[in-house]
Amino acid sequence: METQTSHRNRALDSLRGFSTILIVVYHTSFVSGYTVAHADSVGAYIDRLNIGVAIFFVLSGFLIFRPFAHSLIHGSPLPKTRNYYLKRAARILPGYWLALFVLAGLDALTIVNTSGFIRNVFIVHSFTEHNVFTGIRQAWTLAVEMSFYVVVPAFAYVFVRQTKRRNGPVVVSTLLKALSFLFLGAYAFRLFIHQTDFWFLDTAHIWLPSHMDTLALGMGLAVLVEAPASAKTLLKVKNFIANHTGSFVVCSVFVWLISANINMAIGLNKSEFHIELLGHFLYGMASVLLVAPFCVDSQALLVKAVSFRLFTWLGTISYGIYLWHMAFLGGNFAEKYMPYTENDGQVLLRFLVVLPASIAIASLSYYVIERPIMRAINQRFTLKKELRL
Repeated sequence: METQTSHRNRALDSLRGFSTILIVVYHTSFVSGYTVAHADSVGAYIDRLNIGVAIFFVLSGFLIFRPFAHSLIHGSPLPKTRNYYLKRAARILPGYWLALFVLAGLDALTIVNTSGFIRNVFIVHSFTEHNVFTGIRQAWTLAVEMSFYVVVPAFAYVFVRQTKRRNGPVVVSTLLKALSFLFLGAYAFRLFIHQTDFWFLDTAHIWLPSHMDTLALGMGLAVLVEAPASAKTLLKVKNFIANHTGSFVVCSVFVWLISANINMAIGLNKSEFHIELLGHFLYGMASVLLVAPFCVDSQALLVKAVSFRLFTWLGTISYGIYLWHMAFLGGNFAEKYMPYTENDGQVLLRFLVVLPASIAIASLSYYVIERPIMRAINQRFTLKKELRL
């Protein structure tokens, strides 16, 4: 029987594409030098477009955890771990490996040594300071995502054990308490690494525990959407969100504007710890406010507009855009073949080159490599299921 978790939410695809464009604009402005040159005005807001990463994480928390939340809350079997891992690997690795090896062959990446490149291949480079921004520099977020993929089944299994002891589905309030613990734990971890001077933790601010709060917000949305009708309070919250889509989006923008006015550092400079922590919190709040109304089956006109086919298509291929765009902005390849130089202030020219080129290559990657592999994996599992029946 098909559950609602199998229904594709096109609005969320569009949000993924929107987040990718934010990151492209953020990187384009920074590499051109425009952000720093205008730090006292518009640059302060452009530099906050890196909120796109937080939106990614909220979306991942919701989409990845939702099937598990459905199983836990309604007492059905969890997704099979092996199938889940294979599907996640099929979604992430082919496109990433294609970009990594092609860009390495074009001398478009910074590679420290063979060992560092191997770390990039297995997306564990962010765990060592010397390799953290080598390879595809923005791929540190993939290390967070992959770590999250690994722990989600283990997190769900803890509640399965509880379910067996209780002989019934997991209570929604128990799940929400656990997610609250994860949320607060991320801030405790950030405080710990701030107070600890240990070389192994030099890059811990971009590890999974440091971003678990943002992912937990998305997981909380999954629990909200999957909550049974008997959870009347959550049902009221869900209906309220669905009926106030525009208000939530406006509030999201307002919180984001606040994040641009708390004196966070611009560019590569570091903020004071308490400012950085506040900015991280505001990013999470703005992201969950933005994503929430598109998760609750709202019939608002804004949701329908966001679900426009062109936007959803951009979201579908956005992974490739995210992987490829930096190669056209800076580094050896860009210096040799692109019509601009670093810190020349040519934002518009860069954007007009980078975005179309990234979309073209991302489309090729998706339709030739990524989608066929994902379909092959899905068909394999579907065939096995039919044979068992």
